[in-house]
Amino acid sequence: MALQNKSRLRNTLKKLNRLAPGDEDPRPSAQEALDFLSMMAGEKPVMLLGRGYNEQIWIKGVLQIASDAKLHIVEGPFWDASADAGAGADLPDWYFDHSRAAFAEHRAWYICRARAVADEVAVICETAAITVAQEARLLNYPECCVRAHYGRAAEYQGIWLDLLRRKASGDDARAMELLTGNEPLEPETDEDLNRLEAAMETIPVPFTSINACDACLDGGPNAPANIKSLEGRKLAGEIDEGLVRALS
Repeated sequence: MALQNKSRLRNTLKKLNRLAPGDEDPRPSAQEALDFLSMMAGEKPVMLLGRGYNEQIWIKGVLQIASDAKLHIVEGPFWDASADAGAGADLPDWYFDHSRAAFAEHRAWYICRARAVADEVAVICETAAITVAQEARLLNYPECCVRAHYGRAAEYQGIWLDLLRRKASGDDARAMELLTGNEPLEPETDEDLNRLEAAMETIPVPFTSINACDACLDGGPNAPANIKSLEGRKLAGEIDEGLVRALS
């Protein structure tokens, strides 16, 4: 299917490019620009702004461009489908609840072309209830990669819980006091550092904002994340080869 409104997409890209900071690495803002254009083109229901790449001039400018284009903007907390993903089941309630409360303080903006999508997003932000399937569909991510994201996050939190319990000499009541009191907590050994680094390691999928799951990494060109990469590359090429170069 031919891409519609190429001139509008190209004009929007010019506006976005004027916002981009002069970083040595142009890829973060270029990828956000591609996400924005993908949403405008109807390939991505929601463009997520302010999570991951949080350069404030960029965020303010993108919101203005979205407003000028009469797009729908919903401000709300970071989405958290960890419960639906079954992630964090091994974490005690006191730790899991504290982590979710801290996570809920962060804010993002969800930019949508369609009113119906914006209404769905508003409900999610108001209720803090979202499934993995919803998040994957709205962000145009593979469901397997979204589920893996929550698995990595739970593993990361589990490592910090181990460190906290070590500092509390295995006493969960004392560990909870340390956590709620915001006591400083640092990795103490090389093994601690290696575990944290391994849990934080991600493999970005080119021409997307997706971090690949293991199945997609091993799945060849027909893996869901790789198909999304090809779609992103095609869209970028149809709009502007300069965008392709920035992301390559």
